[in-house]
Amino acid sequence: MNTFSNEINKYKALNSLASVGSVVLFGGSMDKEIPVLEIAQSCDLNFTMYNRSIDNLSILEATQYYETCIAPIQPEAVLIHIGSTDIDFFRNNTSAFDKAYIALIERIKADNKKTRIAVISVANYSKNETVSELNRHLHAIADSEHCEFCDINRIKVWNPRATKEVFSFLYDTGFLRPLSIKKPVRDIVNLLYGYVNTAIGTIKDEIAPIPQVG
Repeated sequence: MNTFSNEINKYKALNSLASVGSVVLFGGSMDKEIPVLEIAQSCDLNFTMYNRSIDNLSILEATQYYETCIAPIQPEAVLIHIGSTDIDFFRNNTSAFDKAYIALIERIKADNKKTRIAVISVANYSKNETVSELNRHLHAIADSEHCEFCDINRIKVWNPRATKEVFSFLYDTGFLRPLSIKKPVRDIVNLLYGYVNTAIGTIKDEIAPIPQVG
């Protein structure tokens, strides 16, 4: 955790200004660059989003990091995008990876069992078999822990004008009530990573190329 000390201190300071009951993006290097506040504002979303991602975050450090930088703001939903740093760890000790991931989810639920949790896949457009297997494990973990699995490899390019128009129509016609609606976490993930698709053309693979086995 020492290598993360500067960012941890920054987030601890920001937490003093944050409101409880928000949606928090909890990921690594790619996620850190997603401007969640601006995206929420551009779409007139009726909830607050914060980004508490950190460079090169490993699942082995995630629970301790969650306790320090995310738990204090009591999020209503947590979007977990962790795994790209752990490819070798997963390949060499799959059961330990799974155990660490489940431990993180259990720790989040220990604070509030009603917290909504999204488990987000690792980008894998080159169809690397190790990453594909990791994503299958993430999907199984999400199912077993009653979380939402979100596959960013299937997300389309974000259309901010269309998204905003849809939200405005639903609010204006009464289908959504701004003070009470909880937008599905899958839709929030699609919104954030649709932006990434727009910003960089496509979601790049998050790992260095790994030789295929077999």
